Amino acid sequence: MMKILAATLTTGTRNKTFIECMESLINQKLPDKAQLSIVVVENNLKPDKTVQSIIKKLRKRSPLNIYHTLECKRGIPHARNRALKLADELNFDYLTFIDDDAFAEQDWIAQLAQAVRKHKCQVVTGPQRAIFPDGTSSLFRNAPVYHERKINDGQRVSWGATNNILMDVNFLSQEGLMFNNELINGGEDKELLLRATHSGASIYWCQKAIVSEYIADDRLNCQWALRRAFRMGATGLMIERSNKSGTKAVLACLFKGSAYLTRGVLTLPLYGLISNKSPLESLCDLSHGYGFYYGLLSGGTVRSYT
Repeated sequence: MMKILAATLTTGTRNKTFIECMESLINQKLPDKAQLSIVVVENNLKPDKTVQSIIKKLRKRSPLNIYHTLECKRGIPHARNRALKLADELNFDYLTFIDDDAFAEQDWIAQLAQAVRKHKCQVVTGPQRAIFPDGTSSLFRNAPVYHERKINDGQRVSWGATNNILMDVNFLSQEGLMFNNELINGGEDKELLLRATHSGASIYWCQKAIVSEYIADDRLNCQWALRRAFRMGATGLMIERSNKSGTKAVLACLFKGSAYLTRGVLTLPLYGLISNKSPLESLCDLSHGYGFYYGLLSGGTVRSYT
């Protein structure tokens, strides 16, 4: 029996999408010899009454075990580590993550389970499709910052994102791998998975394991996009250090920073003229590149972009 714990994190600020996320987990069509439970990790100083009420109602009509745990230390790495610790303590074989503003296709767990069995790997990750509000400008629709990487089904990758992932709990526990609490504003998933790869884990992409994310209106502005791209660069040094020596990590950041800056400069005059491209992509490349250099000077300290 493959025991799987599906985790979602919440602060009680996105309850409409949180409910849809939970509904999508409850309605999973599970494969043979797979058992699913759910954990809601609430990242608050004290329990939110609305979150508690939602979970109580779902428990009454769901055959699945639904756990609820509170993580008082604010920040995504702390909340993810709480889910990982619970999965280990309760002897689950695998832990999955999905965001509370996303929902999964009914065969999401089945596709992840099939992929991990097929590839005999420690981690499977997949796409998160963006759902934009009606009337969203192509400036944002065509910007890669809102979309997942383009990877072939069954391709081996070096890292994954916790918006759609299944991880071997026993492997992580044996290797002493947890999320880096210093990456409080993002990048903690990539950093962990790079360390997992360095420790011998194999990670595969499953294109058919699909979750979808609602893009909130307050994210559809250039400031949010540029700050996100900047954060991705600014945390680069801490991420590169996960599997490289200090010198190699610095050189990697210098190279990547320069590459993003160069691409941004070269494409900016063109992307406003190409129908399926967005000039915001070029601006994000410039912000991303600048972030790498900022990270080298600051050590990766950066404020949240959300």
